[in-house]
Amino acid sequence: MTGIQPISMQAVSEKVALFRQGRLEEEAQFVENPRLTSEVFVPLEERMAAEKPEIAACLASLKAKVGSEVFARRFNVLQNINRSGKNLLIVSGNERLRTLLLKENLKDIMEAFSVDNVRIVGGAGFGGVDAF
Repeated sequence: MTGIQPISMQAVSEKVALFRQGRLEEEAQFVENPRLTSEVFVPLEERMAAEKPEIAACLASLKAKVGSEVFARRFNVLQNINRSGKNLLIVSGNERLRTLLLKENLKDIMEAFSVDNVRIVGGAGFGGVDAF
């Protein structure tokens, strides 16, 4: 019968050192995808002026209501805005911004866009698909 053998802490330390050796020296290898590109983030005001002029006019009204500083921090960083009749969908990108918009700017948004229903989706993050 073998029983329990005593453990040498030095032997354990040597095994751990051997295990860790070279772990951080490996080079990362990535699969190249020629169809995948990365784009520089363009502020919402500029994107909407080019893509959706009707939204850009409402954004100008909103900017006048909330001020340039608040607009730059809270609205120019939004991922997307879509409007259908009296409904508005805003994709904010994170829950913190979503909460701030709902708490402090909901009435301003509704007045600037002349809508009755505003839905703000957060948590998508950049490159995330959970909000779409």
